[in-house]
Amino acid sequence: MGGPMDTVRVFLIGRRTMCMEGLAAILSTCGSVSIVGRAHEWTEGLTRAKALDSDVVVVDMVHCPECGPATAASCVKELEDANVVILGVPGGDTTVVDALQAGALGFLSLDQADPDTVCSTVLAAARGEAAIDPRISSAVLARMRNLSQAVSTTGPHDASPTQREAQVLELLVKGCSNRQISVALHVSENTVKNHLHAIYAKLGAESRTQAVSEAIRRGLVSQ
Repeated sequence: MGGPMDTVRVFLIGRRTMCMEGLAAILSTCGSVSIVGRAHEWTEGLTRAKALDSDVVVVDMVHCPECGPATAASCVKELEDANVVILGVPGGDTTVVDALQAGALGFLSLDQADPDTVCSTVLAAARGEAAIDPRISSAVLARMRNLSQAVSTTGPHDASPTQREAQVLELLVKGCSNRQISVALHVSENTVKNHLHAIYAKLGAESRTQAVSEAIRRGLVSQ
């Protein structure tokens, strides 16, 4: 991850030219960010973002008729070597929630995307840390609670987390980054990563949001 001199390589996908130009202008002031490309359409964007070895891909999901849940999830999965940040409107589109549940790390609100927030969100995503608007975080947790009520079986992954893993899960639910978890639990970030790998395996999860969703569904964490 990251190009020469730890530059964060960012690719933008969105149909609204003025919005993308404004976002690119803001990101150009972040110092360690380089805009490696832009695309108007999903298919072209996904292909080019991968070819350009992007670290972070910012995807505009507003005014995109075909951007349903399946498209959002496939976008995140397709860009497995890059971290995804969603540009949207809090509460206005459940597609944003679906993308976050699929593994997107960040969410930028159109009405409050000030320069500092844009930079901090993209840089957090580049580090593999979640940065989500509190207003959409509550929507994500609400969707997860609904899933927990709709699904009654735990499937093949039924190993219980250890006491320490349960503590990590509690902090994940609160949206803590690996660094914040390491500080709270007085352990190294590598130890946190090891706990996360064990948690993912036990819960059958592939991302932080999936792990939280499954933990809530099983009643392993407080809400």
